[in-house]
Amino acid sequence: MRPYALAAQLRRLARPHLLLGLAVTALGAFHLATGLGKLPLGLPWAHLGQSPAQLLASVGSGAQTLLGAALLLLGLGLLTRARSAWVFSVLLLAAAIAAQTWHRHWPDVGLHALLLGALLLWRRDFRRLSLLSAYLLSLGGILSVLLYGTLGTYLLGSGFHPAITDLPTALYFTFITLSTVGYGDIVPVTLDARLFVMSLILAGLSIFASAIISTFGPALARQVGRLFDVKGNPMQLRNHVILVGSGPMARNIARELAARKTDFVQIVAGGTPDNEAPWPVVKGDASEDEVLVAAGIRHARLLVAAREDDGENAFISLATKAINPAIRVLAVASSAHAIHRLKLAHADVVFAPVAVGARILANLVEGDSIPKEFHDLLES
Repeated sequence: MRPYALAAQLRRLARPHLLLGLAVTALGAFHLATGLGKLPLGLPWAHLGQSPAQLLASVGSGAQTLLGAALLLLGLGLLTRARSAWVFSVLLLAAAIAAQTWHRHWPDVGLHALLLGALLLWRRDFRRLSLLSAYLLSLGGILSVLLYGTLGTYLLGSGFHPAITDLPTALYFTFITLSTVGYGDIVPVTLDARLFVMSLILAGLSIFASAIISTFGPALARQVGRLFDVKGNPMQLRNHVILVGSGPMARNIARELAARKTDFVQIVAGGTPDNEAPWPVVKGDASEDEVLVAAGIRHARLLVAAREDDGENAFISLATKAINPAIRVLAVASSAHAIHRLKLAHADVVFAPVAVGARILANLVEGDSIPKEFHDLLES
């Protein structure tokens, strides 16, 4: 079995997004249970009479509780292949690794680094772009960092000048810190308070940056794609055909479809020279969700994977079915041996033009007739 076919079959059987989603959910449950077990009861009054070290420990357990709740929510998002959940998971795991490295918790560093590496390795499995999930995750992240900042500032209130003694003032300080305004009316004066403010700024910048990217990034990417890469407006097409490829086979298919007045969009590689084709063209990697969505994959009736490499056609078929399971996929095979392997990649129809041409040529050698619709391609 060729490597691309084996990879496609393993991807279909293993379903990395399910395994990673369950792993992140389990890790979140562990952090949540550990953090709740350490939190003192009766907050916010439990800080009275405690030492600065005990206060900082309370803030730390609160951060672990918030981290666990966030990872638990993100794990559920990963189970649905949500891209925004993947972005937030990577950022939170990276922050957790930095904190654990500071405290020299090496076993925890290794576990979180292993999970982070797996998420980066299988990043292509998380392609689903949902504005609703992006909004919900962004809102949850912002509320979590506000809660962390307010609670921590209140517990460490004596470490600020002037001292913070009420929750509204703690919330106010959190807001001006995260917004980078910093009026200077309240400043941390102790080491514990300064370390906490540093962690708040780092968490806030990470959360707000990821929220902006996951929420507005896909929309901006589509707009830029329409301005620079798309000729016409394929997003308005319905019940059309998507043709992937720019080789000799794809060019001939495009000419035939244009001659038959069939509505179609062609996807070509990013570096393909412009040829002023009279039909809509999208440039990019056809195995990427953004490119397929720009070509109108959600409203197309058929996709023709006509790249010259069978492995690329297999991954295009997998990506297409992941976005729109109802669409039919016609994959072009370079030989008859690749037909079965492309079927494993969920292609509905697999066509091997070289094998078909060889059979027609053999019929001509034997003196047999060929169908009339092919007569214009023969000269005899």
